[in-house]
Amino acid sequence: MMGGHYIAIAACVVLLAFLCRKETRRPNKARLWARLPATVIAVAGLLFLMAPFPWRRQVSATGNGTGPTKTSVRPSGVQAIYWQQQLNAGAMLHLQGRYRNSAATPVKLLLTGFNERLDSVIIPPGQQQSFELKTRPRHIGRAVYTFTVLAKDTLAMEPVPVEVRPLRSLKVLMLAASPDFEHKFLARWLAAQGYVVAIRTAISRDKYSYTYLDTARFPLQRITAAILPAFDVVVADAAALAALSSSERATLQAQVAEKGLGLVIKADSSMMRRRFYDRPFILSAAGNREAHPQSITVLPAGTVGTLPAVQPLYVRSAPGLQPLVQDGAQHWLAATALHGAGRLVCTTLGNTYAWVLAGREEAYQSVWSLLLQSAARVRQQAAQWHIGTAWPQVRRPVPVSLQTSLPQPAAVVNTARVSLSQGAMLPFQWQGVYWPLQAGWQATALPAGDTCWWYAYAEKDWQPLSARAQKQVQHRGMAATASESRAAIPRIWFFIMFLLGAVFLWVEEKLV
Repeated sequence: MMGGHYIAIAACVVLLAFLCRKETRRPNKARLWARLPATVIAVAGLLFLMAPFPWRRQVSATGNGTGPTKTSVRPSGVQAIYWQQQLNAGAMLHLQGRYRNSAATPVKLLLTGFNERLDSVIIPPGQQQSFELKTRPRHIGRAVYTFTVLAKDTLAMEPVPVEVRPLRSLKVLMLAASPDFEHKFLARWLAAQGYVVAIRTAISRDKYSYTYLDTARFPLQRITAAILPAFDVVVADAAALAALSSSERATLQAQVAEKGLGLVIKADSSMMRRRFYDRPFILSAAGNREAHPQSITVLPAGTVGTLPAVQPLYVRSAPGLQPLVQDGAQHWLAATALHGAGRLVCTTLGNTYAWVLAGREEAYQSVWSLLLQSAARVRQQAAQWHIGTAWPQVRRPVPVSLQTSLPQPAAVVNTARVSLSQGAMLPFQWQGVYWPLQAGWQATALPAGDTCWWYAYAEKDWQPLSARAQKQVQHRGMAATASESRAAIPRIWFFIMFLLGAVFLWVEEKLV
């Protein structure tokens, strides 16, 4: 649309220059002062008629509340709150916010769930401060935790809906430079998670052993374009990648860059930033290369505890990198970078199997789930839902939008059919409105598609935050209305401009 706009302008500018040049070179200079403005008016009218969108004028509005506004002090209570309503299994739930305590006594903020006290924090009297409550959900599926404000009495109890999704089952290809415990334990854990695993381990030059878990055997002597599309992620030693032939490395790079295959690189000192997989990562040597206890933090899920780790290398911060795992000194132990359509993950952790031997299976799962899920090939979904408000409430309109390539999708929320209108600019976007009748989880789906769950709050929940959000929505609506008040100018006026200019030029030519 904008391209047509520029083409129309360019064409009219060329036409105007040509006509003005003819007028100034005409032997008869009589009424030149009138012919030039008439030429401009005629070409301008033609331009406005050729434009591929309507020209608009500002319409004045009355009663739009543009007078002075009163500033008000917000009352005591929660001033802001945020938590991630959808989590992957094993991730931390972080409830972060800001609380104003105007009372003369301290206030206790409490997070509970499944009849357990999970976390708490104290807000001193007469202060406003940020807070964070966290827990690691142990369930799969939907649940509603409770945020409670306690003083001498219970001041508030608010719902905290959370959906924990099971980890996505992946197909993993492992390339090992030599047999070791790290690969052995990782393969065992992957199989226990229900992953499809194929392993090629070098035992001498150009000789390999092969292991297949939950999959049929297939030729794995060479890494080819026929093999890699069957996998979501490749986990490989840096030495194993360096030993690949140039054709194998080119095939792997093409699958990552063009097809979105994920690659997890287990770093070592041989990484010299010469090849596509190690070029984004700058490594630095650690001061202590022996196994020693370190505070391991998985981002953004949170600290998984103090664990023994052999840490000969760190990943240095650099543009385009996102940290995944770090130690207590905020050294990066793993990071990820984009490479075309795929992702590269570099990890410097070398003995995570020791965590399993020490009974820290949960920490092992948190780290490796993050590394694999961060790198894995993105699977295209037939439909993606979005809820247009942070605080959906019962008996209030809730905007729902859908992105899908399906023609004329039929949406259902719970058991009610929702009419969807197609976006004018983006035909794959569809919008609708649903009015929840009861508080609780709501199911939005297509007849043949995955279900998107979202939570509708009762009118009493999270006041005054939900009321403030509703006012912001209303203000945005008023702003949109004011914007839409720019009424389209009828094209007949532009035609009249063109006609007046053209008729004057024609009549003046006849009078010469």
